[in-house]
Amino acid sequence: MRAIRCERQGSPEEALKLIELPDPVAGPGEAVVKLRFAGLNHRDVWIQKGQYARIQLPAVLGSDGSGVVESGPPELVGKRAVIIPCEKWGPDPAVQSKDFLILGMPRQGTMAEKIAIPASMVVELPDQVTFEDAAALPVAGITAYRALTTRGGLRRGEHVLVTGIGGGVATLALLFAKAMGAQVSVTSGNDEKLKAARELGAIAAANYNAKGWEKDLVAQAGRPPSLIIDSAGGDGLNALIAAAAPAARLVLYGATRFSPSRLDMPKIFFKQVDIRGTTMGTDDEFKAMLALVAKHRIKPVVDRVFPLSQAAEACALLEKSAQMGKILLDCTA
Repeated sequence: MRAIRCERQGSPEEALKLIELPDPVAGPGEAVVKLRFAGLNHRDVWIQKGQYARIQLPAVLGSDGSGVVESGPPELVGKRAVIIPCEKWGPDPAVQSKDFLILGMPRQGTMAEKIAIPASMVVELPDQVTFEDAAALPVAGITAYRALTTRGGLRRGEHVLVTGIGGGVATLALLFAKAMGAQVSVTSGNDEKLKAARELGAIAAANYNAKGWEKDLVAQAGRPPSLIIDSAGGDGLNALIAAAAPAARLVLYGATRFSPSRLDMPKIFFKQVDIRGTTMGTDDEFKAMLALVAKHRIKPVVDRVFPLSQAAEACALLEKSAQMGKILLDCTA
């Protein structure tokens, strides 16, 4: 089979190679999925750039995938499927175990024509969800769903602020929150992405590069957000805390801007702001997320689809954060 393997650190063109590997064989308790589409995540870029923990190379990257089960348990063979992107969450649904793994290093990932995985990671696709849409869901979908529900405690009618719109998680968080009856505001440093978010139903949109953006966003929405979903961190946290309603929940799922140099501690405790962390999610949360997508016929935003052979070009686009939504690979092309 063809696969895209990260062989060294460097630019996408230097690090990623299209190679031939033996077809995978299903071991005990496993299934082989013939992949139709794979989705890219920033994790793939961080591994390629050497900015991820416990890197083991060479590795076939990719955590998101959809396709048809080719072999394995008889009840799964021939089924349209999407792959749960993580394994070994552990017995406590509140927090992952130390054995928790994300697909695509060290286990072979989805940037390939086929993949062998534990059968428990295979979820049958509802008829309403296409292969392409399914491949846009796994990592971003489970992260957004847990951030909004399990950790965020989203309530119908709430005002939710999602930062960094355009990224896969943020864009799905907007769509999921709307489907669950919330009003959603967004931020971005790109005005075109803010315009696109309004077209997706955002009630307010602000460019976080503008001075005092938080006051403008609250004015647009008519009320402050009671739930904030953020992946950046950094000194921008103080603006989020300033924008937040009293007793708001601030859920963090990333730190692209790293730690803040200072935090406005008085506002945190006088406003009774609750800061929570989250990452990925359990198998049950993945299945609940997929059910939400099917029930409301949510259409993930897909920016571009590249053939598998052009994975380096796809990763270069992702590295620039120039996309709106997800970037996919067609594993058959």
